[in-house]
Amino acid sequence: MIGDFFAHLSPTFPSQINVDVTEFCNLACAHCPYETVTKPKGAKRRHFPVELNRIMVDQVATDGKGTCRFIRYTGEGEPLLHPHLLEVVGYAAKVSGVPVNLTTNGQLLTEDRARALLAAGVAVFDVSIDAHSEQSYGKVRAGGHYLTVRDNTLRLIDLARRHGGAKVMVSFVAQPDNQSEAEDFKAFWQQEGANFVVVRPCHSAGGSVPAIAQAMRDAMSTERRPCLYPWERVLIKPDGQVSFCPVDWNDRGNIGSLYETSIAQLWQGEQMQALRQAHCANDYSSHAFCGQCPDWSLTLWPQGGTTYDTVMRRLTRGDDD
Repeated sequence: MIGDFFAHLSPTFPSQINVDVTEFCNLACAHCPYETVTKPKGAKRRHFPVELNRIMVDQVATDGKGTCRFIRYTGEGEPLLHPHLLEVVGYAAKVSGVPVNLTTNGQLLTEDRARALLAAGVAVFDVSIDAHSEQSYGKVRAGGHYLTVRDNTLRLIDLARRHGGAKVMVSFVAQPDNQSEAEDFKAFWQQEGANFVVVRPCHSAGGSVPAIAQAMRDAMSTERRPCLYPWERVLIKPDGQVSFCPVDWNDRGNIGSLYETSIAQLWQGEQMQALRQAHCANDYSSHAFCGQCPDWSLTLWPQGGTTYDTVMRRLTRGDDD
C-alpha cells in the first residue's frame, strides 16, 4: 500500500500542516542547520505573518475539514520568539477545528507564557530537550541551559494537568554527545508525568546537514522506498511559500504561494502528482532535492509503527486510528 492514499492520508488535503512560524532562534543546536542556513540571512529573517496565518487556518477549517488532523507550529527557529505567537495559535485553536501543536526548545517557557499558551488553546506542547545533564545539553544545544528547560517543562506538565486537556511530550534526538543518556532521559520524563517521550535518531534536515546526511547514506541497508511526506503533510513558510517537505531548509521543495493559490489546489496539483509518481518509480531525475535526501528512511507509513500522527492522535483523542 506504500504510495497509496490510505488510513489518514488523503488526496484532497494534507492530513497535517507544519508552519515555519519564525526564522529566529536563541540556540545553536549541533544537529540543526540554523547556524549555517538561516542565521546567515540576518535581517532578512522573518516571522510568520498574522494575516497569512488567518488564510491558512481558514482553509484548514473549510477545505481541510474532516481530513486535516492538526496544525503544528514549529520551524527554522524558536516559536516563542514570535512577537504575536499568542494571536497566531489562539486563532488556529479557535477557528481551525483541529488540535494545535506547539514545538519549542522550552528555554523561554516561563510560567506566564505557559499559562497564556494554555489559555490560547494549545493542545499539545512538544518540548525539544535532547539531554539529561547540563554537560550534554551544552554540547547538543549550545546557548541554552539544561536546568532552565527541565524546570520549565516540569512546571508546564503540572500546569497542563491542572488546566485539563492539554498534553506535554518531550523529545530527544540521539547523537554521539547524548546517546548514552537516552534511557535515563526516557525514564525520568515518564516518571515526571510527560504524556509521551520521544527518542529518535538524527535526520539530516533534507540533506542540509551534510555530515549527518552522509552518515545516513553510509549506513543504508534497505532499498529506497517512497517517502511518506508527499502523501501526508506540507510546510508553510513566512513568505507564503508552500513546500512538500517539512524539513526543507533551502527552499528546494516549494510548490507555490499561499498568497496566490490554496493548499488544496497545490496538494492536488500537477507538481505533487508528478512528485508522487517519481517516488513510486524511484526516479528522481527531475526531483534532485528528493534524490539526494536520505531522510526518507526515517519516515514510517501508516501501520508501519508509531509516527507523529499516531502520537498526536493518541494525545488529543486517545486512539491510534
